[in-house]
Amino acid sequence: MKAGLLDQSVVAGLGNIYVCEALWRARVSPKRLCANAGPERAERIAVASRQVIEEAIEAGGSTLRDYAAADGAMGYFQHRFDAYGREGEACRRCDGGVIKRTVQSNRSTFYCPKCQR
Repeated sequence: MKAGLLDQSVVAGLGNIYVCEALWRARVSPKRLCANAGPERAERIAVASRQVIEEAIEAGGSTLRDYAAADGAMGYFQHRFDAYGREGEACRRCDGGVIKRTVQSNRSTFYCPKCQR
């Protein structure tokens, strides 16, 4: 799922961080095959992706290391991350879930194996 969403010829504009966040919100495993998503999951992913991008834009993006907007302003969306960069922390949604990290397409992927199916 994650590799498919990162493919800019499939979905333009989603980067690694926002894919992790959208999949967490949609409760979809990044390990699931795109072909096995089904219409219900696909709709949840589309809605979550739009929400994440809209919220990130409103927050000025995500400043992790050296990102700054054209005017030099820092972004603040990183303070809202539910999955990305939270390895080993409790899932904010489910009881007993712990955020895990794996590598997919040479990128870090953060997800809750308990509630993302």
